[in-house]
Amino acid sequence: MTYKQLKEEIRSANLILTGLGEDLSGDLEAFYESLAGVLKDKDYYIITLQDKAGLIKAGLLSERITAPCQEDEPADSWERYMHWLGFTLNQKLCVLELGVGFARPELIRFPFEKTCYFNRKSRLVRIHEKFPQLPVGSVGRGISIKKNPVDFFTEDSPGEEDV
Repeated sequence: MTYKQLKEEIRSANLILTGLGEDLSGDLEAFYESLAGVLKDKDYYIITLQDKAGLIKAGLLSERITAPCQEDEPADSWERYMHWLGFTLNQKLCVLELGVGFARPELIRFPFEKTCYFNRKSRLVRIHEKFPQLPVGSVGRGISIKKNPVDFFTEDSPGEEDV
């Protein structure tokens, strides 16, 4: 899958669920800006184990981001996410899992797999340098990319004039 194909996948989905894991490395500022560009005008929610402030600085909405491992995260942040997630069933959902390893799989990796298992209209896109493997239940509805997600979104993304 190319960056352009991923943008088309996102464009064609009704909802976008994004998980940002502990294994993101590189130019995170450029990555956040690129992510904000592809999520622009979409109904999205982000769970991050990274820097929430950097996502907000890139133009993503704070009320659509939860950072469950940050001490200063509002208590209702996870509840807002769960409420949003409740409306994704039977919707065309694109699930982006970017740099999610096994440090805290109970927050992103396993719940995202379960969401995709139950929502037959979903599509899981897992981008990770070391752990891009997909669960058996996502056959035909999953895309595995063995690459650093930051590089995929920054180096592989053409300028807007090229798209």
